[in-house]
Amino acid sequence: QGAPVCSVLGKTYSNECLLHKEACRKKHRIGKAHTGTCSVSAAVCSEQEFEQFPYRLLDWFLLLSRMGEKYTSAPTQQCLTHTHRVQLAQGGFMALDRNRDGKLSRTDLKKLHYKNLPLEHCAPPFFQSCDRNKSKKVSLREWTSCLVNRSERWFQNFMSVKMGSPKLCPSPALPADL
Repeated sequence: QGAPVCSVLGKTYSNECLLHKEACRKKHRIGKAHTGTCSVSAAVCSEQEFEQFPYRLLDWFLLLSRMGEKYTSAPTQQCLTHTHRVQLAQGGFMALDRNRDGKLSRTDLKKLHYKNLPLEHCAPPFFQSCDRNKSKKVSLREWTSCLVNRSERWFQNFMSVKMGSPKLCPSPALPADL
């Protein structure tokens, strides 16, 4: 039967076969994050998880935007330009703004299926933190600024501190001189 596995969407499956079976049923690829159960706490969003959440949310929007594509040679999120990140954030906003009033409210956010989000327990505090004017609604400008800037800041810090490189994306290899 095999060992339990955790998907990139934060769901634990009894074995890898069941993960693939659900991916086939849903007609999209679901990646395996690691062997073993997912260790996401539903109760508390740690500071480290909160800082990482915007990057993971943008990554989730990127995954959703590519669903249905059989072959994709598109860059990973770390190689996207700032403009592409803004477009991705705006696309996510439009998908969430079900009533099309140009603001995300608690009603709009409840329609987001948190159970499919990585670090979903960090979603409510993150959305609340994006509401700069404390109107209980998040405008497109607040959303884009919050999501993109925090995502880039977290990744820049992660790359420079953990990986020893301040670049978001590796530079293309230069041809060697003969």
